Amino acid sequence: MSGKNKILKKGELLFKAGEASDGMYVLRKGQIQIFLDKAGTDIVLATVAAGGMVGEMSLFDKKPRSASARALEETEVTQISNDDFNKIIQQIPKWLVSLMATLSSRLRDTNERLQELESKYKGNNNPLEELLKTLQILILLYYKDGVKEVKSWVLDRDAAASDLTKILGIDRAKVDHWLNALIKGGLLVMTKNQYKKDVLVSQNRGDLERFSEFARKLRMKNANLKSLPQDFVDILEMLAKTAKTTAYDTFSIDLKELMSEGKTLGFRSENWAQMVPMFADIDDSLSIIKGPKDFSLKVTKKTIDAFLASSKTLRAVTLSYDAPSPIAAAPKSPVGQSPKPSAPATKPPDKAAS
Repeated sequence: MSGKNKILKKGELLFKAGEASDGMYVLRKGQIQIFLDKAGTDIVLATVAAGGMVGEMSLFDKKPRSASARALEETEVTQISNDDFNKIIQQIPKWLVSLMATLSSRLRDTNERLQELESKYKGNNNPLEELLKTLQILILLYYKDGVKEVKSWVLDRDAAASDLTKILGIDRAKVDHWLNALIKGGLLVMTKNQYKKDVLVSQNRGDLERFSEFARKLRMKNANLKSLPQDFVDILEMLAKTAKTTAYDTFSIDLKELMSEGKTLGFRSENWAQMVPMFADIDDSLSIIKGPKDFSLKVTKKTIDAFLASSKTLRAVTLSYDAPSPIAAAPKSPVGQSPKPSAPATKPPDKAAS
C-alpha cells in the first residue's frame, strides 16, 4: 500500500508533542530526531535513520503525540494514514497487534516518566537525592535504549550522560561523577564496544532497580541523609560475622553486646545506638526489637549478606560527599572491609527467635 510522500527541510518539524495523530511515517532518506521540549531545552529521546519509522505509538493507543519530531537534514518520509494502517492490521494476527500495542504503550509510559522525573528533580542538590534521580533515569534509559548482549545490557555512555545532563539540569561533570561512582561501586562496568565507544554494562537491570529501591527507602526515612554513615555498614559487618557462627535461620543479639563485641574487634561502636533507628523497615533481613531498657536486633541469616553488600555499595558511591566529623575524621576499616578479628566473640543464637 502506497502512502503520501513528504520532503522536510533541515530543522523542519514533522509533528509536535500533544498534536493529534495523522498516522505514522516511514523514512526514505535523511534522519529524524525525536525529542521533548522542556522550558526551551531539548531532551533527545531517539534519532531515527532511513528505513526506520516514527509516530507509530499513536496508531495503537489513539493518544496525542508523546514527543516532537524534526528533520536533522533534508529528509523524505512516506505517511501511512490512520485509515491505511487500519486496513493493514486487518491482515495481521490479533496477537501480534496486541503485542505491538503493548510495546508502544510501554514506550509512551517511559517517555512520560522521563518528563515527570525531569520536572520533579531540577534544582534539588542533595547528593543522595542526586544519586537517586540519576539511578531512576538511568534505569529508564536502559529499558528505552539498552541493547541486550548475551546476558548483559549495554548503554552508550556518552548518549546516556547527555540525556542525564539535560533531564536532571546538572552539569556534565556531576553526571560523570555519579556514573564513575556507580562503576566504582560495582553496579556498572565500563568497557568499549566494537566501534571503540565507551559503553556502560549492567549485568542485570534488576540489580540497579533493587539498589535504587534500597537507597530510596533510606532517603525517605532520613530526609537529611546525604551519604551512608560508616557506622551503618559496620553494624551490618558485625551481624554478618555473627550469622556465620550460628546454625539457625534467624537469631537475635542484644545491641549492647553487639557494641561490646564490635569494640573488641576494632570497630568504633560508641555511636551504634544512635544508628539503630535507621534500620527500621529498610530491609527484611533485619528487624528491631525494643525491650524495656534496650534494643536487640533480629537477623535473617540468608539475606543479611545481600543487605551488607548493598550498604557497602551505597557507602562507596556516596563516600565523596561524606562530611567529616570528630568520630569519622580518623580512618576506620576501608570501605567493604572489616578489621581482622582476633577471635569471634558472639552471643549464642537465641532459639526463641528462630
